[in-house]
Amino acid sequence: MKRLIHTPEGVRDIYGQECDKKRYLQGQIEKLFRSYGYQSIETPSFEFFDVFSKGWGTISSKDLYKFFDREGNTLVLRPDFTPSIARAVSMYFSEENMPIRLCYEGSVFINNSSYQGRAKESTQMGVEFLNEDSPESDAEIISLVVSTMKKAELSDFQVSIGSSDFFYSLVKEALMTENTIIELRKLLTIKNRFGAQELIEKLKLRKDLEKAFLQISNLFGNSEILLKAMELTENVRARAAICRLEKIHEILIAYGCEKFISYDLSLLSNYEYYTGIIFQAYTYGSGSAVIKGGRYNNCLEKFGKKAPAIGFTTEVDSLLNAIERQNIHLPIVDIKTMVLYPEHLESLAIHCARLYRKKKLDVACIRFDPEKVLDDYQAYGKRNQFGEILYFNSETELYAIDLSSGKIVPMDISIYCD
Repeated sequence: MKRLIHTPEGVRDIYGQECDKKRYLQGQIEKLFRSYGYQSIETPSFEFFDVFSKGWGTISSKDLYKFFDREGNTLVLRPDFTPSIARAVSMYFSEENMPIRLCYEGSVFINNSSYQGRAKESTQMGVEFLNEDSPESDAEIISLVVSTMKKAELSDFQVSIGSSDFFYSLVKEALMTENTIIELRKLLTIKNRFGAQELIEKLKLRKDLEKAFLQISNLFGNSEILLKAMELTENVRARAAICRLEKIHEILIAYGCEKFISYDLSLLSNYEYYTGIIFQAYTYGSGSAVIKGGRYNNCLEKFGKKAPAIGFTTEVDSLLNAIERQNIHLPIVDIKTMVLYPEHLESLAIHCARLYRKKKLDVACIRFDPEKVLDDYQAYGKRNQFGEILYFNSETELYAIDLSSGKIVPMDISIYCD
């Protein structure tokens, strides 16, 4: 029995129309990023282990793909773009103190458990806005998130915004231990309100603090919840975080994005490097957020450059799945032309193909096998995304075959005989 070669668990091949849709979407998103003034950056697929070690608050070490170079250094396949971008900016933009806008795309690799059912390699596209710490830069990023969702032809989606500053200022006031913070953050992240309530009640906090923590899970909805959050605490840092969200909301109205925005002050991330606003974009057909991001003002300092930063990443594969499940049709059409010819008309067929390519059209020359019939080539064309066949039947006969309708039209062969 012939042995089949499969891909490893957690990765897969993408080809045909699915691949075309993915590349189309990536091209549209890249054009969008460029339209906001972002320049491209590429970082290596693997880095030194220290770039992604626990000290940076990224992926757990057990979920990293690790290997060694010839000198014995531990290397890691990139699980997350943000630390790589931070490392690169610290190297190449160390003296730059004006705003830096960067965009990227590529694969990330996470060694998920086989029981999680998640891909171990996925494509991400995103932006990083550095050297700027202002509500205006936050609002620009959120606007770009909304525009990215629209560029994917989505109309039914929501961008949920939270603030890690609000949460951590209350945590600091409550003098919580590191283990308690981790447990509470985990409970809030998975929306386990009852578990969070039980944990908070056990801590025997000051009444106003206990009330604030118990209400965090209920602080979600439109911009009116920001007023409710302000009433919960006198903590200066927490109130400043809410004031910033209110300012961001005002700017988002100017961008015309407000109808896609909601607020959730229980929104937190497993990534520990976020320091201010955090956000996630959701739509139907995806079980998790298709865009995630936030502000990470302390991350670059770990690599030697003290600079504020904010960014987001788009999970391209999840976005495509959502598009497919919502029956949204990206404008991918079968526009390749097959030039089909008998062996003795090869020169004529090549001449025809050259003329088409000069017109920026996609053409494949295919010699007619005498053991096959025309129907075989029509079926082959439909399987392989050809829209049309130019069939040279003889020195005087040329036909155009529309593969979508099956219509066959005689053509003037003399225009290819010059």
